Amino acid sequence: MPINLSSNYWGVIIVEITFPTTLTVCFYEPLHDHCYRKELDNTWDYQLRPYLEKWHSQSGSKEPFPKQIIVKWIGKPSQPDLKCCGVMVLGIVYAYLRNTHRFERHGVTEAYVSVIRLRLAWLLLCTTKMIPHSEKNLKEMQKTNQEISKVLLPQ
Repeated sequence: MPINLSSNYWGVIIVEITFPTTLTVCFYEPLHDHCYRKELDNTWDYQLRPYLEKWHSQSGSKEPFPKQIIVKWIGKPSQPDLKCCGVMVLGIVYAYLRNTHRFERHGVTEAYVSVIRLRLAWLLLCTTKMIPHSEKNLKEMQKTNQEISKVLLPQ
C-alpha cells in the first residue's frame, strides 16, 4: 500500500501473506530517513495491521490471523534526488509483483529514474485494459474503499 508520508513524500508497505501462519511486511521509503521510517512503522502498527486483522475476522476464514509477522526494511535502492520518491515506490512495487529483486541491487541515477518513468508510462498506456465491473463488484469495491478510508485517512 503506498503511504503518503508527512503529506509530501511517498513510501510503501508491502504485505506478503503465507497462510495460515506468516505475514511478511516489507517497508520501503527511498530516502531511508529515520522520521519517515517511524511514520511507516506507526502506519503499520496503528492503521494497516488493525485493518487487516478486522478484515480477516470479518471474512469468515476458519484460519486464525497469522501469528508470525516478519518485518523487513528494503534498504536499496536509494533515490538520487529529492523528487523521484513516487517513481522509486512504483519501481519497488513492480519488482515485488514480478518477483524480481534486481531493482534493489541497482545503483539508481537520475538517468535511470527517467527510464523508469518512461517504462511505467508505457506499461500504463499500452497494457492497461478497461474491464467493466458488475454491479455487485462495484458495491463491494465502494464498501472496501469506505472501510479503508475510515482507517487510513485522517478524520
